[in-house]
Amino acid sequence: ARPYFLDIDTGSALTWIQCDAPCTNCTKGPHPLYKPAKENIVPPKDSHCQELQGNQDYCDTCKQCDYEIAYADRSSSAGVLARDNMRLITADGERQNMDFVFGCAHDQQGKLLDSPASTDGILGLSNGAMSLPTQLAKQGIISNVFGHCIATDPSSSGYMFLGDDYVPRWGMTWVPVRNGPEDVYSTVVQKVNYGGQELNVREQAGKLTQVIFDSGSSYTYFPHEIYTSLIASLEAASPGFARDESDQTLPFCMKPNFPVRGLWMM
Repeated sequence: ARPYFLDIDTGSALTWIQCDAPCTNCTKGPHPLYKPAKENIVPPKDSHCQELQGNQDYCDTCKQCDYEIAYADRSSSAGVLARDNMRLITADGERQNMDFVFGCAHDQQGKLLDSPASTDGILGLSNGAMSLPTQLAKQGIISNVFGHCIATDPSSSGYMFLGDDYVPRWGMTWVPVRNGPEDVYSTVVQKVNYGGQELNVREQAGKLTQVIFDSGSSYTYFPHEIYTSLIASLEAASPGFARDESDQTLPFCMKPNFPVRGLWMM
């Protein structure tokens, strides 16, 4: 067994790790590159390949299933599909083997190459057919449920569970999930509040604002109308501050419109 550290991404289905295939563009991860055996490469006629590539015509003479996935920040990963054995430890301590199909990545582009996170790849947890929970559920190993509980203590990392054995029975607020685009987890924003002021989401956006849950992104994005309304509310609530245009990397920054000599923390 070999360990790999992966970014948890609910916004994509394909799990991939950096591979020595050879690797065209790879970052230096915490573990050696995965080197697939020839018999582990998924052929184009495999059902997982056809699921990933959709209705595209596959190559009859090709010996491997190629993939390329693009993310919201315009970074991308390309490689081939591979199949290997994954061993899981169940809630009752038993070991369960599964046949897992994932991406063997040998060409990363964009921010994936300069990410500060020390990881070997991405763990795809969306509702797509290629995601880890879906593959586990299809093999009858778990129910199609997963959870990630974030710890309140910054020094702790929380925990992730697969299946419904560890679903918390209290302290949760359930949100209806819709069938969003590309098999992501989607719901609707009913209102946006800043302080005691409620922004009219329906009127500003012209329709209900649909959002997706994406643990792979560190930013929260709003439609333009809601974003500008929120900025106006921030400015109205902070009359002693003005826009700071000195740092163009920040979309919105404010500074006091009076000289500040020092800052006291109480």
